[in-house]
Amino acid sequence: MTTTGSASGAAHDGAAPAPALVVVLTGGTARRLGGVDKTALDVGGRSVLRRLLDEVGPLPVVVVGAPQDAGRDVRWTREDPPGGGPFAGVAAGLAAGLADHPSAQVVVVLAGDQPFAGRAVGPLRDALHADPDIDATLAAGPDGRPQPLLAAYRVDAVRARLSDSPHGRRARDLTTGLTTRLVEVAARTALDVDDADDLATARRHAAAVSPPPDRAP
Repeated sequence: MTTTGSASGAAHDGAAPAPALVVVLTGGTARRLGGVDKTALDVGGRSVLRRLLDEVGPLPVVVVGAPQDAGRDVRWTREDPPGGGPFAGVAAGLAAGLADHPSAQVVVVLAGDQPFAGRAVGPLRDALHADPDIDATLAAGPDGRPQPLLAAYRVDAVRARLSDSPHGRRARDLTTGLTTRLVEVAARTALDVDDADDLATARRHAAAVSPPPDRAP
């Protein structure tokens, strides 16, 4: 079952959201961008990954993929065997995260090619905390499409399924059988960099958020 809510929903009882960790999936290549690592592309003076992580906040972060300059302390891991797809990546990231932070009750999953997705972490956690009867909150941009790789999941709701043959499974399998709520987010937050047009759009957004300093004449 899926319901829809806005990104501004706050916890209903005044208590802090449950302990959480963040899993970021990287390592995919962009065929439409010449096969490069999308997360390493420059967006306004920072890589896609660094721009994403700069907005995640103080939560512990596991990045699934080959190490690069993340701009902060993160735990690196890989699915085994590599190339298992996003479902396997989430499984590997959650396992590594729980090894370091066994008290985490929520995992926020982010695709590493979404430079502005970090700002969705708070609203996703708040919406999940506000409704104890749901298993996950999924971001949806203006097109209304649920994004299982821009979402917050209760660990107890997904841990068992992630341990069951994760290799090659689709991202949307993460939500099968779960009670979910959609959290509306801005187009910029949901933007993923898949091709040259997306990259140009991301750079325009970055310039609007953090315009470059004036150059001396």
